[in-house]
Amino acid sequence: MLKNFLLDLIFPRYCLGCQKELSYGVENTQICGDCFAKIRLNRGFQYQKKSAVKVIFAAGRYDDPILREAIKSFKYQSIESLKEPLAKLAIDYLKKENLAGKFSGFVITPVPLTLRRKLNRGFNQSELLAKEIGAFLNCPVVNLLKRKKFNSPQAEIPDWKKRKENISGVFEVRLRGIFEVGLQLLPNKIILIDDVSTSGATLEEAASVLKKAGVKEIYGLVIAKG
Repeated sequence: MLKNFLLDLIFPRYCLGCQKELSYGVENTQICGDCFAKIRLNRGFQYQKKSAVKVIFAAGRYDDPILREAIKSFKYQSIESLKEPLAKLAIDYLKKENLAGKFSGFVITPVPLTLRRKLNRGFNQSELLAKEIGAFLNCPVVNLLKRKKFNSPQAEIPDWKKRKENISGVFEVRLRGIFEVGLQLLPNKIILIDDVSTSGATLEEAASVLKKAGVKEIYGLVIAKG
């Protein structure tokens, strides 16, 4: 606690929304309570037709300026403390939609990063979110996927077709993840967690790989949808 107090004294933190200086012990992350309350939660969810992903649940919209800035700071500035308010948005959304008790028997799987990106960033943001959400849903978090090749960031590619081509073939099932959490078989029902879905190409590619491996039902949960 003393370390955090001294860091705040030397390197004051400012809210990503209103730029107000944040007080240690009151706001322990980068979004003040007032700005967090301004982020609007989505209503409902999207059933996917002809897709490996049955439903996509999105807590908010990526065009929300505060939410977009929080996600960008989480990913690209490695502000790890943002995992808590961002995961809380997803949890609040699940509560609002009466979904909190609907995932008994599900396993949560984060969308993986390449080792290079994970080392550069210091963490996989989707994995941190998955752990927070998994604790709330009482679902085990299993790293069932890995990236077998490096690809350009999806955010840098505006065209949907090129996004699909860029992400094609990058994932493979990581069966070792099953045994690491004491499971004996590939789970039948999975929630894929990612921070953002714009075109849906990443979730679709990851889900397709899991489907081919034998997973029956796959749902996507993201913090924001573009």
